[in-house]
Amino acid sequence: MTDKPEWMWRHATELRNHWWWRPGWHIGTRFYAFHLAAGDRDELAGLIARYQQAIEGIPGLDIIPREWLHITMQGLAFVDHISPEDLASVVKTSRAALTEVDPFSLVFNRPLIRPEALVLVPEDVRPLNDLRDTVRSAINKAVGQGVIDLGSTDFQPHVSFAYVEADQAAADVLTALEGVQSTATRFRVDEVPLIEMHRDNRMYEWRVLDTFQLSAKH
Repeated sequence: MTDKPEWMWRHATELRNHWWWRPGWHIGTRFYAFHLAAGDRDELAGLIARYQQAIEGIPGLDIIPREWLHITMQGLAFVDHISPEDLASVVKTSRAALTEVDPFSLVFNRPLIRPEALVLVPEDVRPLNDLRDTVRSAINKAVGQGVIDLGSTDFQPHVSFAYVEADQAAADVLTALEGVQSTATRFRVDEVPLIEMHRDNRMYEWRVLDTFQLSAKH
């Protein structure tokens, strides 16, 4: 038995299409977010590549290219829903707040099947929870408490490596993933990018607007 919540270890048995349109999203939508890029780290990207190779040929899955691998952390606002002045204030307060956070490492290993994506979940999510709380506090400090809807406090951090694009059973996916030999892989978090993202091409793609370094005291 494990004392971890079920979302960290229980596989979904049925998959559903990830690419339905969330409220406010359509072709051409641009959205600001604080997400952690993961594709530029060779060790983690190598682990993910092994899992992606195992599921090649299984229909109904969209493999995520290395350049778009990321840890979803905290959304900010649709581009046309925040003023340039408020965005500048968020940048300023976030930069200051994140200098007070020490870099840390996450450990990834075995994959998890979620209803809409295949993911890796860090073995310890507490550092990411703390990092997200810092960003949320900085946003509220910049624009006022509750002015921007920051979404639920329920945070389930993960790195997706494939999105589901058709409803189907998960049995074949589970069999393929269980055949992969893996070892625990560390991912160093030492910066937080602010990105402008879209999903025009049935993939989350972005450009980096700014990058905030975590403190290097240790």
